[in-house]
Amino acid sequence: MTPRRSAVRAGQTLLALLTLLALAAWSASPRPAAAQTTDSRPGLSGLSEADSLAVAAAMAASDSAAAAATRAILATDADRFEFGVATPEDYFDWLGTFGYRRRLSVDPRFEHWLHLEFALGHKEYLTEGATSAFWFIRPRVLTHRSWQVRPVIEGGVGTHLVVQFADLVGFDDWASHSRAFVKGHGVVGLETNFAGRLGLALRGRITIPSHRPLDYAQLVLFLK
Repeated sequence: MTPRRSAVRAGQTLLALLTLLALAAWSASPRPAAAQTTDSRPGLSGLSEADSLAVAAAMAASDSAAAAATRAILATDADRFEFGVATPEDYFDWLGTFGYRRRLSVDPRFEHWLHLEFALGHKEYLTEGATSAFWFIRPRVLTHRSWQVRPVIEGGVGTHLVVQFADLVGFDDWASHSRAFVKGHGVVGLETNFAGRLGLALRGRITIPSHRPLDYAQLVLFLK
């Protein structure tokens, strides 16, 4: 095994451990109490009609504030373009990547993201292009947008279309091959903004199952 492959293997092990720790932290976080089937609002039955209306209006305002906060999250860092390089665990040493990422929705526990990516690699006689579409969920308890350097922990499903072109040695001709497949993915990394809408992200991806090695480490420059 080459030193680069050994480093990739070690990185995969570290990413898997970080992912397990993140899931453990999320599972240990407090859960909201189950909804009651009866009206548990304090003191409404003993209040006058005017006071009851005032309490109801205050609760409605609280719900509106929560909805406004969710809309604010959706409006912040809602989408971005990414230009990067990646080192995969396969035949290619390096890949050039271009991606687009957009937050689709937010619920009490998770953010839901769509990530589109195109990757291109070339080595010796072989050229490969891959188009991928990912759906990721990111635990909100592990998301800290106020931090200068922010952790990124997410997981989901990706669909991939890979096309390979081979230069036939000794012939003035090319051979091609394509395949499509679906994989599960986990992503762990760090990101930071350094110039307004510009930022850097360093992340690693593990793939389940991994009989087609797509695992790689990636450095991207993103533009919001």
